[in-house]
Parts: sequence; C-alpha cells; structure tokens
Amino acid sequence: MPFAITHDNVSAFSKEVNALVRNYIDTQNSVFKFSFMKALGLKKVDFSGAADKAEGLLGQANALLEQVRELKLNAAEPLDAFFMTMRPYLRGVSEALSFFIKLCRSAAIAERDKKSSYRKEAFQNDLLELQRLEQEYLKIGLELNERWKELHKSAS
Repeated sequence: MPFAITHDNVSAFSKEVNALVRNYIDTQNSVFKFSFMKALGLKKVDFSGAADKAEGLLGQANALLEQVRELKLNAAEPLDAFFMTMRPYLRGVSEALSFFIKLCRSAAIAERDKKSSYRKEAFQNDLLELQRLEQEYLKIGLELNERWKELHKSAS
C-alpha cells in the first residue's frame, strides 16, 4: 500500500534516499578514492566486497523506486511533482549501482586472473560509462533539489 503524500513523508523518504546515496558514495570511495595505503600496496582494494555492498544498496534503491511507482501522482500538486522527479532519479541511481556492481565483479575477476586484459582495456571504458550514468542521475538530482527548495518555500 502506498504511503500518504505529506510534507513529513516527503522529508522522511528524502532522508532515506539521501542515506542510500551516501552509502553508495562511501562504497565507491572504498574502491576509487586515493589513499597512500593503497598506493603503497599496504591495503588492497576489495572489489568483491564493494560489489556485495552495492547489491544491498541496489535492493534498497529498487524498493524505494517501487514505493514511488505505487503512488498516484498529480503533476499539479507540488508534493506529487517532487515524487514525479524522484522516480527518474531513483531509476538513475539504480542503473548506476547496477553498472558499478558489474564493474566491480569484472575487476575482481581480473585481479584473480593475472592474464586478464580487463584492467588494461575495458576498465577505463567502464569507468567512463559509470561516470556518464552518475552524471545523468546527478543532473536529475539538481532538479530534485530545486523542487525540494520550492516545497520548503511554500510550507513556510
């Protein structure tokens, strides 16, 4: 059963989505963020662990997206319009998470197979595709932030 579309529910839902995206960023940082420990070979990047964490996040993103899909929305209502923008945002986050999982699984396999050419050839292309997918949902996120600001202006 869909939830009621109220300012409190929009706020709670948004906080849940924000936490999901923060966890995704933390998971990505565990793989991609520079550290001297990684550079010196004292800490190994755990692609499989990152993929496992991202799979859990993907399940959360898909569940949130399903909740939004169940809502009966009217574009003339500001709260509904917010959720109409949330839908493609969550879809974009889900697509980026799915691709991140694929990238991490491929990198983990390539790490175990020293003869693999993935890290030399396809990895760079996969990074570019991940970046493109993330830019798409971030662009929608800017629109979502604008709608959020409008909601708070009208609530004041």
